[in-house]
Amino acid sequence: MHRLTQLSGEERRRLIDDFVDGTFGTVDADPAAVAMVRAATPDLPDDPSSEQVSAWVELAELVGDEDFRARMRRTARCQAAGSTLDIESEVGEELMEFTRQKVAEAMESGIDPLSDRGAAVIDDLVDRFAEVLARTPDTEFRHWMAQQFEEAHDPQVDRYWRLVWIVNGWQVVPNLIPVYPWLIQALRNGRDA
Repeated sequence: MHRLTQLSGEERRRLIDDFVDGTFGTVDADPAAVAMVRAATPDLPDDPSSEQVSAWVELAELVGDEDFRARMRRTARCQAAGSTLDIESEVGEELMEFTRQKVAEAMESGIDPLSDRGAAVIDDLVDRFAEVLARTPDTEFRHWMAQQFEEAHDPQVDRYWRLVWIVNGWQVVPNLIPVYPWLIQALRNGRDA
């Protein structure tokens, strides 16, 4: 950890460049996605806060992890292919937008996905999805929904972006954070329908 905090600015840039080249140089990644990653290169300031130093250390460890690189490659492949989730295609844009709105509102209100209030939000969403897909809104269906959303969401990729925002001193904008983690946690809550 001490070694990571003592790297020069050039060494830190090289570490990130190696990550980007090693992760995206081997895939048919969307050039716009690669450009976005390069444009958002984490750059630790000369006089960083303790939060920025901690974020830098975690980020440096994350970009060195081969499993994480594989996750980023999968994400890049999906973006390059313009892939959407099967569930998104099946239920349509209107229900997906409604879902994002409802979950974002719950998150902004501080509703815990494991709470009774969270259960009410997720129960309503499960019922809507089941109706559109002509399925029974039971535990099996909830698990299927969670699996569908897990395929499109990777918490480590989200963590990478949060760390970049912290290191760069950018404001972490809550509405830019995907709603899938909350949704997945609520679906995986273990409640029977």
